[in-house]
Amino acid sequence: MMGTRRAVVYLVLVFVLGVVLGALGSFWAGKSGWLHGRSGSPAKWLSGELKLTPEQEKQLEGILDETAAGYRAIRERVAPEYEAVRQAGRDKIRAILTPEQRARFEELVRQIDEERAQRRRQREQRR
Repeated sequence: MMGTRRAVVYLVLVFVLGVVLGALGSFWAGKSGWLHGRSGSPAKWLSGELKLTPEQEKQLEGILDETAAGYRAIRERVAPEYEAVRQAGRDKIRAILTPEQRARFEELVRQIDEERAQRRRQREQRR
């Protein structure tokens, strides 16, 4: 029974780690331009590719800012739903753990939450 629980905990942790590393890799690939073979801001890239006039560049910047604000609004609107699902999953994991495992799980959750908060602060500083 303990072997099964331990295996489930490890499986969940590996999954969470995979999600985190995948997200970080995608973020890095997008920021570095590696993913699409380009670097810099989308506005600069489009401006160069489309040979935009200065007026078009200014309009493009406004459009991209408006689009980014729309994305942020959607994220803010659905964030409580994501959080509810996250907490429900964590509660289910807690239910299968021994007290000792639960204590370690809480440490891991705290670390994950701190890292998420730090990424959020870094994103906000870039805006």
